[in-house]
Amino acid sequence: MGLFSKFRKSTPQTDDDLVSDEELSDEGDLETAAAEDSDTADEEAAEADADDADPDEDLEEEEALLEKSAPFDRSEKGPFDISEDYPEHDRLDLGALKVPVVDGMQVRLDTDDDSQRVLAVTLIHEGGGIQLQAFATPRSEGLWNTVRQQLSESVSSQGGESDELHTSLGKELAIEVPAKTESGRPGKRAMRFAGIDGPRWFVRAVFSGKAVTDDEVRAELSALFRGVVVDRGQEAMAPRELIALTAPQVDGDAGEDKKDEDELNPFERGPEITEVR
Repeated sequence: MGLFSKFRKSTPQTDDDLVSDEELSDEGDLETAAAEDSDTADEEAAEADADDADPDEDLEEEEALLEKSAPFDRSEKGPFDISEDYPEHDRLDLGALKVPVVDGMQVRLDTDDDSQRVLAVTLIHEGGGIQLQAFATPRSEGLWNTVRQQLSESVSSQGGESDELHTSLGKELAIEVPAKTESGRPGKRAMRFAGIDGPRWFVRAVFSGKAVTDDEVRAELSALFRGVVVDRGQEAMAPRELIALTAPQVDGDAGEDKKDEDELNPFERGPEITEVR
């Protein structure tokens, strides 16, 4: 299995972000774009509704949102915590995430332009992509219920539609948002979000490309998601704090790597591409 890298930088967004108008390219390019906050009128209406709401119902809803959301067999079929027993598999060690690799798959690391931190990893296979990000959570609380609700509200505010699905990954959110086609005409873009809460961590997955429309491609990428091992670490972290990943060490001649970097167009946006064969 050979590992090859092109070092290029991009800036992905955080857990409250949605999608951009850019389509998934042939290499599986995926980006997310920040969602808009609700306007002042909506906030005032929400506050008025809160004044009239039943305190007990509000408390029950809040507690429901904080419950962990994960497949019932997560501890047996993954994603796994580093402390749990998990099956042997060829995995790429990215620090907080150990991601399975298969022949023909590409791995893209999304980095922050300023800090050089690796914020997300995208697995690309057979024309479909799945972007993974890990976040810290309290031991007894989850994030997916809250994040899923926020995503649904944000999609609605952008004039899109969302539909909650029950799959082998638990509760997913299928969305369609307005987007321009390559010709500039109005269209729609479809994506699927999945999330799994584990011990003191939450992993969000974003399916794109053929992984949204092709059941076979999506099943293969879902299986890779279930095979991930999460190493959150023991340090104290704030809830919702993004867990940065670590770029893998790539064997090869350092001089050639430096030459490749120098030849890159500094004004061309693009992710780091690592091809696994």
